[in-house]
Amino acid sequence: MALVGLSAIAGIGGGIDRAFFSGQARYSWPPEPCVVEGIAARCGTFVVPEDRAKPTGHTIGLNVVVLPAFSKPARPDAIAYLAGGPGSAATDNAAGRGQQLTSLSTYHDILLVDQRGTGRSKRHDPDVTHYGTRMAMDDLDAVRTALGYRQLDVIGSSYGATAAQVYLNLHPASVRTLILAAGTAIDVPFFGRYAVNAQRALDQLATSCASQPDCRKAFPDWERQFGELVRAWNAHPVHGMSGDELASVVHAMLLDSEKAVSIPLVVSRAAAGDYAALDDAGSGDLPFTIGLMSSIWCNEPWTGLDATGPWGTEFDSYTTAQIAAVRHQCRSVVKRAEPKSLWRLPAHSSVPVLAFVGGADPQDPLTNLFNLKQHFPDSRTVVFPQIGHEFNIGGCVDEMMADLVDRGTTKRLDTTRCEGAVLVPPFALTDRR
Repeated sequence: MALVGLSAIAGIGGGIDRAFFSGQARYSWPPEPCVVEGIAARCGTFVVPEDRAKPTGHTIGLNVVVLPAFSKPARPDAIAYLAGGPGSAATDNAAGRGQQLTSLSTYHDILLVDQRGTGRSKRHDPDVTHYGTRMAMDDLDAVRTALGYRQLDVIGSSYGATAAQVYLNLHPASVRTLILAAGTAIDVPFFGRYAVNAQRALDQLATSCASQPDCRKAFPDWERQFGELVRAWNAHPVHGMSGDELASVVHAMLLDSEKAVSIPLVVSRAAAGDYAALDDAGSGDLPFTIGLMSSIWCNEPWTGLDATGPWGTEFDSYTTAQIAAVRHQCRSVVKRAEPKSLWRLPAHSSVPVLAFVGGADPQDPLTNLFNLKQHFPDSRTVVFPQIGHEFNIGGCVDEMMADLVDRGTTKRLDTTRCEGAVLVPPFALTDRR
């Protein structure tokens, strides 16, 4: 559920528009052989009703890419990857995804379905009322049935982890295993903890800087300076930027550990009137637009749009601005009812769940999954210290996921595979030019 659309698994990101490069018909089913970024795959378009209550009405062609298992015959359960956002397409960078999930694809097909409203799964004149998570997960199960997969091993990244939990609630018999990467429990409101989670990540970064002599000496008071800049720039914008926009940039940097280490430098230089490092840091997510995914943001309880401060953090004003921006856009969005039972964790589920969490994630930290074991007795949580929302770790994550899928349980799962693989870059003490 990344506001800036960051991915949580290494090697997953970017975009392609060549899923149908081999030239098969736009509406072909079942999937036909195709080539996706040099990789042999099967591609097709599965047609579903836009409104399932009106099966003869408008339709949506769902873009489907299957990366076949290396070994034949493939296992009867496929690996389904659900992308983040909401708004990212599962087939984006399909080749990179196949490379990242090498261990999983030895015996299992990788199933990629662009969620309705993303990638190639779009209409020119959509009724956004029908572009919710619930409808998309019904789509996924329809594709599963059509392809003949007995069950799915579901991997959900960021917002995709939310969608994965919805899929489990709607189609529990279709889920063999569940993997949540940088996700939040379905009953934890996203914006309700947004400011607090960001502040926790910033505090961790400050503690880490203070523990390193070079960083402590170079930036002795940067966290206090950040709070002062936010308040001062909200009163009188500086360098064409408000305090909320500055907080937005810092929040975006916290999501990626490779960028987070430059925050003390960016803040300290800005406090001294030097904005070169800030310009190099990139943009945040203000102004924030929800586009075709408006029906998700405006109607689904996971977003937590009823959250109000104060939260007692330096991100209060920025969070309030984010919520206000989404609420403003929601004024023109048609409301639809969502069943309350859908947006709760199951009281008890035997589905094995493996969760990956960045220890310094400002958006979906461990506290957003605090009661996972209570609802899923067969579950394990792996925390990567000092890592943000984006995991750039390597094949050890793939190996853990493959181990879970192969054995069908988290019991005796070796969760130490990534120890030593987490490499946090040093703090940036000078401009990297």
